[in-house]
Amino acid sequence: MTKSILVTGATGTLGRVLVPALRDRGHDVRGLSRSAPGHVHGDLRTGAGIPEAVDGADVIIHAATDGRHDEATTSTLLRSVRDDQHLVYVSIVGVDRVPLPYYRSKYRIEQTIRASGGSILRATQFHGLVHAFARVLTKAPLGFYPAFAFQPVDTGDVARRLAEIAEGGRVELEDFAGPEVRSARDLFESYLRIAGKRRPLVPLRLPGKIFGGYRAGGHLAPDRALGTVTWEAFLTRRAADPA
Repeated sequence: MTKSILVTGATGTLGRVLVPALRDRGHDVRGLSRSAPGHVHGDLRTGAGIPEAVDGADVIIHAATDGRHDEATTSTLLRSVRDDQHLVYVSIVGVDRVPLPYYRSKYRIEQTIRASGGSILRATQFHGLVHAFARVLTKAPLGFYPAFAFQPVDTGDVARRLAEIAEGGRVELEDFAGPEVRSARDLFESYLRIAGKRRPLVPLRLPGKIFGGYRAGGHLAPDRALGTVTWEAFLTRRAADPA
C-alpha cells in the first residue's frame, strides 16, 4: 500500500539513500530541507514551514541530526505531528550505554519519542563514518586506530529496514547492526590495503568512561547483525565510485 512519507534530513548521509529507496518501493516521498532544490522547505530550528511539511504525511521518518540542537529541533517537529501519524526516529546503538554527551541527548529524545507513541530504530556506525575515521587517523606516516571494535552498517541496509517499519506497524525500539563485529585495527588494515597504502598502526587508548564504554562494546549489537553489506564490499564499491 502506497504511503505518503516525509523524511527529515533528506540531504544527509542516510537521507540521500533513504528517499530514493522509499520511492523505489512505490511511496509518495517528500524530503525536508532548509533550502535544497527538489525538497519541501522547512527549518526545524525555527519551525518555519514544518506544519505544512508534516501535514498530509502518513509517516514521518526523522533522520535529521543537528548536533547540540537535536533535542530542540525534535521538539519542534513533534509539535506538528498528529496522533494518527507514525513518527519513526533514527537513533544510535549504545545511546543508553556509552556516556557521550551527544548520545545522552539522543537517549533523551528517544524517551520523548516513545512517550508520543513513535518508533525508534537504533543503528550502529555507518560505513562512511568508520571510513572517515580510518582516513583521518591513517593520513600520517604513522597511523592510529582506536583500541575497540566497530560493527559498521550500510546506509542502504538501514534504509531498507526503515522502509519496512514505515510500511508496517509501530516498532517501539529496535537495534539494527552491521553484519560483522571487527576490531578497528582489522578494519583500518583493510582500508589501507584496498586504498593501496601501507602504514604501521599503533593503538589509541584514552582514559575515561566514554572510551571505556566503547571498549566494553556498548555501541555494538552482535545479536542484531542484520546488515548484509560487509566492510570490504563497501570499500570496494567506494573505490570504484568515490563520489
